[in-house]
Amino acid sequence: MSIKSSGEYQDRGLELLLADNAEEALAVFEEGARKFPGDAELNLGRALTLNRLGEYVRASEILEGLRGTSTQMEDVLSGLVEAYLGRGMTAQAKAAAKDACDGPAKHDAETLCRLGRLFYMKKRVRDALPFYERAAELSPKWGEAWFGLGACQWALSHPAGAEAALRRAVELEPADWQARQFLGCVLHDLGRKKDAREMLEAVPLNVSWQKAALERMVAMAWWPQDAEKRKQMESLWKSVMGGAPGRGAMDVLEEVSRKMEFKP
Repeated sequence: MSIKSSGEYQDRGLELLLADNAEEALAVFEEGARKFPGDAELNLGRALTLNRLGEYVRASEILEGLRGTSTQMEDVLSGLVEAYLGRGMTAQAKAAAKDACDGPAKHDAETLCRLGRLFYMKKRVRDALPFYERAAELSPKWGEAWFGLGACQWALSHPAGAEAALRRAVELEPADWQARQFLGCVLHDLGRKKDAREMLEAVPLNVSWQKAALERMVAMAWWPQDAEKRKQMESLWKSVMGGAPGRGAMDVLEEVSRKMEFKP
């Protein structure tokens, strides 16, 4: 069935974007924008998709045009932050983020976390921290805000604050395996091996693992005892570390364990 309305173009483009089909999403948004010139939602979709594709100059040009007219100003401003950071325009990114915090995102924890994540991913942790702090203040029962806060605290060498925030994240979202892995790594690096091992052992082998967490788990001499779990571990090792163990999973895991230093 052909797409007839601007809303249908918007819905289809977002569906493709959420499915990580950014190039197809862009084609849909651009076709829609040609048929419905001046449609703010379609142009916003175009810009956010261009950000996903790393075309930050084109994205920022569109978003700057929407800045005074769109009803979705929190999305416009967070999109501008991403585009400016992608272009290395840190001052402009911080100014757009401030406008968002002073305006449409003032009481919006989700947008504040999004802004924090954008700065964190560019290794601007000090800039990211206030957004997560405000998000946790606004939504104290939202695990993602505490996870981001804990990650920032750890990166800034505030271990007590990091542990407290990450424990809160895990408490609120027990099945947030990424938060558990991060907390396990923190506990390991603080010399709390027993606590670290308990935290990491709670993470199923069939979920997405981070390399740092898997390495620390192995360094604490953890091996599956039964054949089925050993098979899972070998598959996990292959997917996370980028290759199958050449001499069998157990040999490689033992070698990693010997090489890693764990200091209290």
